[in-house]
Amino acid sequence: MNTDMELETWRGQWQSETAIPPALRRRVERQTRFMRIMLLADIFVTIAIGGATTLYAIKSPSPGTFWLDMGTWFMIAVAWAFSATVNRGNWGPSARTTAAFVDLSIRRCRARLAAVWFAAAFYLVQTAFVLGWVYLHSPARQMPLPEWLWFSSMPIDVIWGCTAAFFAFLAWYHYKKRAELFYLTNFAANNKEAFL
Repeated sequence: MNTDMELETWRGQWQSETAIPPALRRRVERQTRFMRIMLLADIFVTIAIGGATTLYAIKSPSPGTFWLDMGTWFMIAVAWAFSATVNRGNWGPSARTTAAFVDLSIRRCRARLAAVWFAAAFYLVQTAFVLGWVYLHSPARQMPLPEWLWFSSMPIDVIWGCTAAFFAFLAWYHYKKRAELFYLTNFAANNKEAFL
């Protein structure tokens, strides 16, 4: 009987706030700070890009700018919807226990992996939309589209360079998050008894 009481005490200590490994607590707090910074960055991008295209559409006599503005706001809405969905329930642990902190870290990892795939698809769609709009509303449309897209000017070269850098970053980030998820799921599986 006394041994059972002692085990319950140890289990309670393991699940208590003070038993959360300091490295895990710091990691979760760092991720939370990063999520807040990214939320502020999303707000800034919405105001800057959305505002700039709306202002351009208002000041430009071309009717095509309306579609640029509408397309931009549609993509901003899609990005916000994805962000809200992927971050739902990931702002903090459900309890002040090691199990809750590990669970939150695993959910955040899975959310970041989903974000990598979304970012890749979103980037391709957004780039195709903007390049298509520029091609249709510039003197370049006299040139065949494949020729225009194939390193025809410095801005196009910059776009392809940024695209290569962006996808290299996504590949690296995906690899990093997969390794982190593997570590966390192994940690949770190996310590399942302690979390109960």
